[in-house]
Amino acid sequence: MNRCALLLIALLAASPLAAADTPPDTIPPFEMVRTLQTLQAQIADGNAAAVAAQRELLGVMESKFLAADPTVWQDGRNARAAVTYTLSGGNPRLLRGLLTLSPPIAVDANLAAGALAYIENREDEARKRLLPLDARSLPTSLGGQVALVQAGLVAREDLNRAVGLLDDARLLMPGTLVEEAALRREVFLVAQTGNLDRFEFLSRQYLRRFSTSIYAEDFRQRFSTAIARLGIADGDDRFPRLETILKSSDPENQRALFLQLAQAAVVHGKLSTARSAAADAVKLAPLGGSDAMRAGLYDAAASIIAGNDIGEVQKRLSSLNRRQLSRRDADLLDAAVAVATAVGEAPAVPTPLEPVSTVAADAKRGDDWVTGTMRAAEADLSTVDALLEKANSP
Repeated sequence: MNRCALLLIALLAASPLAAADTPPDTIPPFEMVRTLQTLQAQIADGNAAAVAAQRELLGVMESKFLAADPTVWQDGRNARAAVTYTLSGGNPRLLRGLLTLSPPIAVDANLAAGALAYIENREDEARKRLLPLDARSLPTSLGGQVALVQAGLVAREDLNRAVGLLDDARLLMPGTLVEEAALRREVFLVAQTGNLDRFEFLSRQYLRRFSTSIYAEDFRQRFSTAIARLGIADGDDRFPRLETILKSSDPENQRALFLQLAQAAVVHGKLSTARSAAADAVKLAPLGGSDAMRAGLYDAAASIIAGNDIGEVQKRLSSLNRRQLSRRDADLLDAAVAVATAVGEAPAVPTPLEPVSTVAADAKRGDDWVTGTMRAAEADLSTVDALLEKANSP
């Protein structure tokens, strides 16, 4: 039996109702959703087996929920669980069917229909039904998810409201995958506002609490790109503040962050930031390893500027082992070599032009110098002069 199956069985067995000698097949939907959220919390902690276990549990929940007696959904806990299941990646077929039942399921109709519209990418209806809801008035296990969805619906046109909703999501469901997702998204929304203090605070929170999350790699990539693209680390006073954020995590995470930041900074032309980040990365990288090679690439690429010893930069670039680089870094190496070659080429010395009088005095060279177009133009001018002279004659 694989790890994810063992994990799933252990979590189901730990259910309060299972502990009370309730057969697993009769565990109610709301208890299964609690198990799902427990798995998701482990995903936020970096448990790779929990990802596969979640997929298996969603499949089990789908079959059992679809087969459940309609009266099950008259219990508000189970009806809310159906909404949570749908927003957590469950098959929308369940909620679509539940919305046709009579009597209706025991949950706010706008909440259920809005959740289904959101999952089915019917954004206008989702906005109409979900945005008027107060997520803080819902049970916390559902309210956090609703606030997270609401933030996504308003982020494009109302950044401040989206940030507030993400704050609600984090506060309603601390320690869960909802908090991890809300914090990860809020960092990048705040970055767009230019509030560096808030950006630093939230980034430090994420790196301290969720650096092992399954989604931490996505965070690091987007974080580095945002810093480079928005110029958050530009200026002598800003990079040290950024270093403080990055150094709040473990050394391995720091190295990955500095490398990704250096790469993104080179691509976006933030050369000072690239060199500083590469210098920090190389201090944390094993000597002679691929990470040290990457740091050397980014530093060399960012050093191709006027005033530097281009010959030395070219030597550094040529010493890099392409086999230790990813495809993206190999492409960056090719581009850096091409730029360094162009910068290092000495401009051709122009041949001094001889005075026209000198060339014209030489009959042979003068004939070669005068083109056919010039001769035709001279003939035309002579014709015009003759015509003008004739016209002015009495």
